[in-house]
Amino acid sequence: MGIQVSPSRPIKLLQCFIFFLTTINVDSLATQPQGEATFSLFDRFRPSCPADIGSIQRFDSSLATGDDPDTVWIAIFRSSNNKPSVIVKDEFMNAMRMATNIPTDRTITESKDERIENTSNSVMESTETPVAVARLTPSQDLKNCWVLDKMRCVIKKEETNADCDGGSEHTEALCVAIDAILMHHLTNHKEASFDGAIRTKATLVSGKILEDRGFKEVSTLSKDMASHTCSLDACMENYANRAVSTSAKGAGSRERAIEICSLLGQIDREKDLKASNDFNSANDEEDYDPWAGIKKFL
Repeated sequence: MGIQVSPSRPIKLLQCFIFFLTTINVDSLATQPQGEATFSLFDRFRPSCPADIGSIQRFDSSLATGDDPDTVWIAIFRSSNNKPSVIVKDEFMNAMRMATNIPTDRTITESKDERIENTSNSVMESTETPVAVARLTPSQDLKNCWVLDKMRCVIKKEETNADCDGGSEHTEALCVAIDAILMHHLTNHKEASFDGAIRTKATLVSGKILEDRGFKEVSTLSKDMASHTCSLDACMENYANRAVSTSAKGAGSRERAIEICSLLGQIDREKDLKASNDFNSANDEEDYDPWAGIKKFL
């Protein structure tokens, strides 16, 4: 007589397996340098969160100016696991971009010696230029909410690579940025509610990346005109799946997924969802009309 296996048994075994990996991963990250998200030497990109402001301004001198004190920037750099030709090409493109970029923080009356001194200080602050950046800043429109924006990458999105997470280096760099920002937020804001707290205006490219990580499209527009918000249940499910499915894409992707699952598992689900529902109800009562400014001209 054959042995009957309960349909729920494989799911429980998978959950136990992920929990086991999560426990190992948390212990192994005890020596991780502060400010550096999880990455492997075999990965193409290395995240830094919070990033050095000098690095962000080397990417674009108009960024990281006048930010909220609680704003966090993430910078994505090439790791040593890249061909020399790729690194040289990035350096050439960065040099071209810096040569054609018009600084916004210098006055016309500034002397030549002052310009040389400021340029030297900028180079000394950060010797590397990131290939991608992103920002997580407190929302100016909604209380207890954060806005994920300024997601930029200099790598051409048209250049595909099946070995990359997402199908291209452009997408993989943004994937690392989103993962690192979520890890930083979950680590430093454990007492705050998570479900629906991170909001963003997604593009055709970033929308797919965010949805693969548990961000959902909004049903109604709010003051900040966000298109996607984070979901506790969806993030937990999607990152649990990524902990298994991304093993062939890179050790860093898998380890970040496991750590995020661990951090999400520490959240009181009932309390968090209740806070999210209360926030949505209060926001609906405001009866905000995003098209009110246009209607007066009709």
